Amino acid sequence: MIIFDAQRGEYIDTETGEVIEERVADLGPEWRAFEYKERLERERTGSPLSLKVHDHGLSTRIGAGSSRDRIKLIRMRRLHEEARILSSERSKRLVTYLAILNREATKIAVPEHVKQSAALIIRKLAKKKSHRKSDPYTIVIASLYYACKINNVPVSFQEFVTKFSISASDFWNAIKQIKEAVPELRPRVLPTKFIPKILDELKLPSTIGPKVAEIVNFMYNKGLASGKSLLTVTAGATYIVSILSDNKKMQKEIAEKLGITEATIRNRYREIVKALGPVRYVCQECGFELYRFEEVGEDTHGVMTPSEVKSMHDGKCPRCGHELGTPTLVPGKLEVML
Repeated sequence: MIIFDAQRGEYIDTETGEVIEERVADLGPEWRAFEYKERLERERTGSPLSLKVHDHGLSTRIGAGSSRDRIKLIRMRRLHEEARILSSERSKRLVTYLAILNREATKIAVPEHVKQSAALIIRKLAKKKSHRKSDPYTIVIASLYYACKINNVPVSFQEFVTKFSISASDFWNAIKQIKEAVPELRPRVLPTKFIPKILDELKLPSTIGPKVAEIVNFMYNKGLASGKSLLTVTAGATYIVSILSDNKKMQKEIAEKLGITEATIRNRYREIVKALGPVRYVCQECGFELYRFEEVGEDTHGVMTPSEVKSMHDGKCPRCGHELGTPTLVPGKLEVML
């Protein structure tokens, strides 16, 4: 193993004792600081460039050092801040938009690169004239939502509308304006992006994730998810897989956790069963069909869980007498081996 001896400035092989390189230059600062305040006083570099600041963070600031005339210092700071913002209308509008973005982005947990993407979208919008009649707050929130889509961060339309208390129609119109203003930035569709979030919300085991992904990808590739929210398709797939894996979650619980309606989940569940059905439970020893579910609505109880099927047959296969065991999901169809 090779280690670096900072005191001697040498790279050393610990197994042979060989000095691989010596007199290595220290690229760190020539000063030392033991407290955060002391470090700030000695640093000679500023913060990194950021799209979230209208001047990219390149401007200077008047520090809070000691001054005999405190009122004069406050006045100087105020004038300096005003001078940072250019007199043009576009610059003032950009400052307003970015201020809203920095304030509202703290309300939702998104990575830093998403905020930077939202700032880039806002900068491009500031150069256009089409959005000037729109509400700045709605435009900024729509930019943040669109940035999440571009970076494949799993968020839903309804989640943003509820969290930021904005009109769904105004929000949708703002998104349309962004699509027209920045045609070069387009979200890359990732059908399975909601799976980790849904499994976490419902406290379901991650082992069912591959089966949910298989169903969602099938529906998407066959065009059966066209015109439908991928969140609702994933919710329907999660519901049916939770039943087949003996981790059943009620439609009401899923709807409340994800902010969608029970009727929507039922519709997606019905479409999945129609496309991949019928639902079958078979004996893994002799292949005997223990249970079959053809169509949603044929039974008020719905699809039975593996535990219910085993209980119906007293835990044994009626044909071969095999002890029905742990459910195993069959790839490519809604089938469970017991």
